[in-house]
Amino acid sequence: MRSSSTKCAARTASSTSKKARKKGLYIFVYDEKGVVLAHGVRLELTGKNRWDDKDPDGKYWIRDWTALVQKSGSGWIEYKEFNPADKNKIMNKASFVELVDGMVIGCGVYF
Repeated sequence: MRSSSTKCAARTASSTSKKARKKGLYIFVYDEKGVVLAHGVRLELTGKNRWDDKDPDGKYWIRDWTALVQKSGSGWIEYKEFNPADKNKIMNKASFVELVDGMVIGCGVYF
């Protein structure tokens, strides 16, 4: 079940439309240990453990959203991240994340 769920999530993330990517909207999928299972735009992140990554303010957003979904199942989180749709400029981002079959699946909006 988990393997097929992971493959489905990866296909979904990678099928993000060009129009959505151009606006900075894409799906991302992580495991509960911070490993990128799929990323709708930055395919080179697949397989990378980002558990220790911090935003420019020193926030461990991967750890924070993992704690959030483990406690509540889903929710919103704010952090700063590179916006691939805007020349990788660091911007504020709000993402909705949800725990599904041991995966943190989310989508966010830059502002």
